[in-house]
Amino acid sequence: MMTVRAFVLVLAVSTAAAMHAPGRRLRPERQQAKEELLAAKQVAKPPAILHTAYSACGLATTAAWATVVLTAIAPGAPGPMPTYRHGLFARTGALSAAPIIVSTFATLAAASKDSWEQMGSSTCRRLNLALVAAGVGSALWVGFAPRITQIPGTSPPVSHASYKGLTRAALIGSYGSAAALSAAVWVRSLPEEVRGSPLQWPGRVADGVAKSLVSLAPASTSDPVNVKYSLLSTSFLVLTAIGFGNFPLAVCPSWTGRRCSRAFPAWMFLAAVSSYNLKEATEQGKLLAESAYRTLSTGLTVFGGTYLAAKFGAVFLDPSFPVHYKIVTQVPTAQAAAALMIGLTLRPDTAK
Repeated sequence: MMTVRAFVLVLAVSTAAAMHAPGRRLRPERQQAKEELLAAKQVAKPPAILHTAYSACGLATTAAWATVVLTAIAPGAPGPMPTYRHGLFARTGALSAAPIIVSTFATLAAASKDSWEQMGSSTCRRLNLALVAAGVGSALWVGFAPRITQIPGTSPPVSHASYKGLTRAALIGSYGSAAALSAAVWVRSLPEEVRGSPLQWPGRVADGVAKSLVSLAPASTSDPVNVKYSLLSTSFLVLTAIGFGNFPLAVCPSWTGRRCSRAFPAWMFLAAVSSYNLKEATEQGKLLAESAYRTLSTGLTVFGGTYLAAKFGAVFLDPSFPVHYKIVTQVPTAQAAAALMIGLTLRPDTAK
């Protein structure tokens, strides 16, 4: 009798265990499936066309800036050039911003081949927002160029730059498309809970800007590369602000008078954001380890070398200097300080 009871008890326990075991196995399996789905979302790759879009917008933006420079600082434009070299060095100095544009778009194009998680990194978010600001600002400059570049005292009013018809539409379209693309990618890279609440976006941008401003100082003053990018970030922000100030100071650092001095700050702002990203990468030990930061660093270096070569040529090779550089020579201290700060871009990132 005891044997039968023991057998029945064992059978009941085994049956209960068999009934409940599948449920116990299902919970980890469901949890694992949920985690895999979440991981898939995090590493989801952007569409392949995004890389093409960044490349196309980068090319269009660079071409638009080159068009602005070559038309505003042209031999046949109002306010003729006193010498060929005067115009050559003025155009070269303004076009020195092109490497900053190219390196920014190249960095984002490369990141778009990785994942949305990479596009949502602080580096890519800052670069996208900087392109939005630069694109919108440049499009507005093109739209109001006749008023912005108007030569004082002319009657009827004469301007250094004025765009109409297809040229005007193409320039505004190039800048506007870059801004629209960058804004759309920035929104898509936001966390899901923020992406669906547009009212939170301005606050998020403001928080990021505030955090960056209070973090401009180097984390380690004993690291010369960290100090370098800290100084560059601050200097480019100052040069951006100066460009919107009054003349003659506003001519610093572009040396283009009223022709492009109001347009150049867009690229100084882009340089400031690139420098801040490099400062942060230095502090995190990523500067030499990741290709994105090497691309940004190369862009700044080429910009600095081209800019300083143009200024050297203007001072020492242009026979019209200083007679025809009146507005530039009115603020020699500011010009020297700008050249000194931009010269930091030539300092190697590996030097100790």
